[in-house]
Amino acid sequence: MFHWSLPVLLFLLWFSATQSENFDALEHHMLLAQILMGMLVYRIIWGFIGTPAARFSRFITGPAAWWRYASALLKRQPLHYLGHNPLGGLMVVVLLSALGFQLLTGLFTTDDILFSGPLVNSADRDTVRWMSGWHRRFFDWILILVALHLVAIAVYKLLGEALVKAMITGRKPLDETAPDKRALQAEASFPWVRFAIALVLSVGSVGYIFYF
Repeated sequence: MFHWSLPVLLFLLWFSATQSENFDALEHHMLLAQILMGMLVYRIIWGFIGTPAARFSRFITGPAAWWRYASALLKRQPLHYLGHNPLGGLMVVVLLSALGFQLLTGLFTTDDILFSGPLVNSADRDTVRWMSGWHRRFFDWILILVALHLVAIAVYKLLGEALVKAMITGRKPLDETAPDKRALQAEASFPWVRFAIALVLSVGSVGYIFYF
């Protein structure tokens, strides 16, 4: 749900931002930004206390692992991970960081007429001007990252790995040779308590920033 909600929210945020002369559209933009921020905070928390495949510790690696995986990929002999492979894990971090930067700059953005982010009054004029400029420009870089993500999915499809189906169902064929097989042993039941904690913290964080 997190993954497939992102492109919908990004489109709606872009569309509402293009209607800058419409106050209602800017109100919608603010509301959508709050939803996206809540989702991002939730995903970061879930990356530490969530299910095995969602945890950052399971797929954030280093340059050596990236190189080994990229070398195997270039030879058309990719290692089939049950969760994110090393390059996929790197892309997750980059995308989450990019979304975080876009949301952060939005908190300090103003058009001096209809719209002001919730933290505009806490920063000096130069900071607000810098943040506002980057908030308008950086979305293009997010689109580039999304395009790279789509290209990667197409490449994996050509290599015989159906990632889109796995993204929808949450399941992959069991591969006994998968490097992360042991690390991704499923929990006996869904961790509802940890899920509730992540949800409350994410909603509370957004509420504090925007309404207090």
